[in-house]
Amino acid sequence: MKSVSRLLLVYIINQSLHWFIIGLILPVSSLFMLEKGNNLQEIGLIFAVSSAAVLLLELPTGGLSDALGRKRVYLLSLLFLLGAVLLVMISWNLVTLLLGYVLFGAARALSSGSIDAWFVDEFNRLEPGGDLNSKLAKANIYIPLAMGLSALAGGALPDVLGSYTSHFGAGIYSINFIAMAIIIAVQYVLTAKLVIEKVHTSRSARMTDGFRQLPQLVSDSVRYGIKQVAVFMLLLTTFAWGFAFSGLETYWQPQVKDLLVTDSATWVYGLLTAGYFISASIGGLFIGPVARWLNIPFRTLLLAVRVLLGILFLILAAQSTVVGFTVFYFVLFMTNGMASSPDATLFNEQLDESNRSTMQSLSSLFLQLGGLIGSFVHGFIAQNASISVTWYVTGGVLIASGFLYMNVRADAKNTVSPAAGEISS
Repeated sequence: MKSVSRLLLVYIINQSLHWFIIGLILPVSSLFMLEKGNNLQEIGLIFAVSSAAVLLLELPTGGLSDALGRKRVYLLSLLFLLGAVLLVMISWNLVTLLLGYVLFGAARALSSGSIDAWFVDEFNRLEPGGDLNSKLAKANIYIPLAMGLSALAGGALPDVLGSYTSHFGAGIYSINFIAMAIIIAVQYVLTAKLVIEKVHTSRSARMTDGFRQLPQLVSDSVRYGIKQVAVFMLLLTTFAWGFAFSGLETYWQPQVKDLLVTDSATWVYGLLTAGYFISASIGGLFIGPVARWLNIPFRTLLLAVRVLLGILFLILAAQSTVVGFTVFYFVLFMTNGMASSPDATLFNEQLDESNRSTMQSLSSLFLQLGGLIGSFVHGFIAQNASISVTWYVTGGVLIASGFLYMNVRADAKNTVSPAAGEISS
């Protein structure tokens, strides 16, 4: 049990620090690009190119993680992330900035699901049949908190330390990227020291062999994800979530701006940015007691939470004051935080060690495809009707998608074959 506690602690430290790094540029990324002389259309192009890089690399990098080992690929992602930060910081035109954000996309694809898969594999090895949900729920308390604190720090850094970077002609928002680079180096050292992976013998110690295994591994995993009904239903629920939340993440700021009496109340945006991470953390804290109290299967619990999320979208769309919007915005993200660990547990129950990371990447691919399609649909509706109307549509989609969980049987868990031999990395 002591080793399980250490495993959970390492996982929480790793993922909290990882998302703290990402959160540092959330409040200022567009402002940084404007400071670099880019216009709004160019900013949209930069984000689109980065998203396209993630979509193209998501499955191959997930397969690479299954072929080579999760720790190796995650460490590689940190090198890509450091390269992206440095290139973006010194970028001198649109092309170099685009290249930097392509590296950001590659880093995100490489890191996607790698440490999560490592944690699940090691937990199943240490405590077969153990309560994975409670451990994921505990982790999901700290990770959103880290992002919330990071968003607050990222917003404060330019005001507090930005003048120092401006003396060197770098602009006040460059301080966020400098902070990222420093913490990435810390994260690399901590991961190398703390993450101990028992590499399954199906993986190769040689990187060249891992690349040769990659096409077959990805192909097998895609077929598995489509043919297995339970897995496919969960992938569809992920697609629906991505579709829905792309509309919220894109348009909550314009909606709040319309509700504000004065444009000078910019502190509201900071409050809402940090608040939704903290609300998600509170939801992760509540889900354990709620699940024990209700004592119902995860699929039923997730159906109830997904329907409630849809209803909250409908309520949020109807708000006419900032106070009302803020309250239901926080409640919505708290409810969403409650779904995170049961959904991850149910999905991992359908997988085994040989394809877990690839399937995590396939899930991320469905999430991003949902977000990409959603961005076009929401944009059309918001432009021709209103933001509220697109959230009404989103609420209906979420409610309908909840019933997909009823096609997932919790006892469909695949058995993980004991490893014939393992090597430490």
